[in-house]
Amino acid sequence: MKNIRAALIPAYQPSAFLPDLVKQLYSLDLTVIVVDDGSGEQYSEIFDKCSPYALVLRHDKNEGKGHTLKTGLNEIYKRHGTNCAVVTVDADGQHRAEDALKVINLAEQDPSALILGSRVLEKNTPLRSRFGNTATQWVYRMCTGYSIRDTQTGLRAFTGDLIPILVEIPGERYEYEMNMLLQFARDKRKITEYPIETIYIDNNSASHFDAVKDSVRIYKEILKFSVSSHKGGLNSEKKRR
Repeated sequence: MKNIRAALIPAYQPSAFLPDLVKQLYSLDLTVIVVDDGSGEQYSEIFDKCSPYALVLRHDKNEGKGHTLKTGLNEIYKRHGTNCAVVTVDADGQHRAEDALKVINLAEQDPSALILGSRVLEKNTPLRSRFGNTATQWVYRMCTGYSIRDTQTGLRAFTGDLIPILVEIPGERYEYEMNMLLQFARDKRKITEYPIETIYIDNNSASHFDAVKDSVRIYKEILKFSVSSHKGGLNSEKKRR
C-alpha cells in the first residue's frame, strides 16, 4: 500500500454539502486536497469549512476542470512524488466517500491501471446524462476499440507513478478527462471499471457541465484522435510498402 492516499476534489462554485464530503473522505484516512477554481468570494465560507480537514488551493480565476485537476496533481507530486495513490472526486455530490475508497484500493492493487468508478445508468439518471454518456461511450468505442461504460465519470483512481503522464495530457476543461481516456487507449494502457452507486442531487443541478460547449470540446478531441490514428495507420502502411 502507498504511504499517502489522497483524494483530489476540483471545485467551482460548490454547494454547501462540500464540507460534509471532505469530512467523510478525511474520516477514511484520506489526505484531502480541494482546489477552488476561482469560485469567488461568496463561496469562501464553504472552502473555509473544508480547511480543517483538507489542503485548500485556490485559483484567482476560473481555469477549467482539467487545469484544476493538474494543479492538484502537481501539488501532490511535489509533496509525495510517486509514493502515493490518488482518487479524483467530483464536488457536486455524485460520489460516495466509500466508493472513492474502493477505487483507490483497486489502484493500489494494480499500479499501472487507471481505475474508473463507473455509474450504472438507472431510471433516476437525468436524461441529458443518460443520453450524453451513451453517445460518448459508443463513439469512444468506435474510435479506440476500448469499451468503457462511463467515459464521463470524475471518480478516477491511480498511483503516483502515473501522475507525470497525466499532467502532460492536454486539455484545460472537461475535455481533459476524455483526453486521459484517449491517451491511455493510444498507449495501450490498462483501464479498469468498478461499478458505483449513482447519486444525482436535485437532478444534478450542481454540475457546471455545459451540454453544448463542453460536448463540442469532447467530441472535437475524439475526432482529432480518430484522424491522427487513421493517419498513423496510413503512414505505417506506406512504410511497409
